[in-house]
Amino acid sequence: MFRSESELVEKLVSDLQNKYGIQYIVRELRSGNNIADVAYAADLIRENVIFDEYLNAYYYFSNVYNHKRVNLDKIEISNQKFTRKFSRFLSDLEEQGYIKISGNYVTTIKKIDTITKKFIAVEAKLSDWKAGLEQAYRYKQFADEVYVAIDSDYVCKVDKQIMKSQGIGLMSVSDKTLKISLPAQKSKQVQLDVQYYIMDRFLMQLAKQS
Repeated sequence: MFRSESELVEKLVSDLQNKYGIQYIVRELRSGNNIADVAYAADLIRENVIFDEYLNAYYYFSNVYNHKRVNLDKIEISNQKFTRKFSRFLSDLEEQGYIKISGNYVTTIKKIDTITKKFIAVEAKLSDWKAGLEQAYRYKQFADEVYVAIDSDYVCKVDKQIMKSQGIGLMSVSDKTLKISLPAQKSKQVQLDVQYYIMDRFLMQLAKQS
């Protein structure tokens, strides 16, 4: 039906917007060496970018996020240049009301909000669902739900049991309408530094689109 993956992606995005009312959508969201064809959120809890550098997210979630009070002298950062960057980052968090800095101690006032209640990533393929599944699985490290989107002509060839076993959902895209053939299972996020950093990249791409 579709002549290229880009055509399928355009129809997918159109249906997400018009059928499901999704406002916040970006194409080609990069996460390390991987690129999700589509990423979207139904709502935004936080619209300001906080983690524009990954190392800020790494040191924040490793040392500050789950602690009420932290001694800055105990945060080990080998690179002196980044020590200064992280110090400026903490000052920005203090201005935003997330933490309080007193001497060498950081006290958490409130945890940084995620950008949305449900963040979804999609890998689009014309027919090769196995390749789509392999790529989509990597998105579970940052997305709450992950889907493979396939041309509806080839959905019958997909092994849904394999996809279900990995928690990956299936979208069927046609010239008529988008269908959820298999709902995705919610991913349990264990690397919050990765998730928050990628979601803030999503916010940055949204800002460029507007």
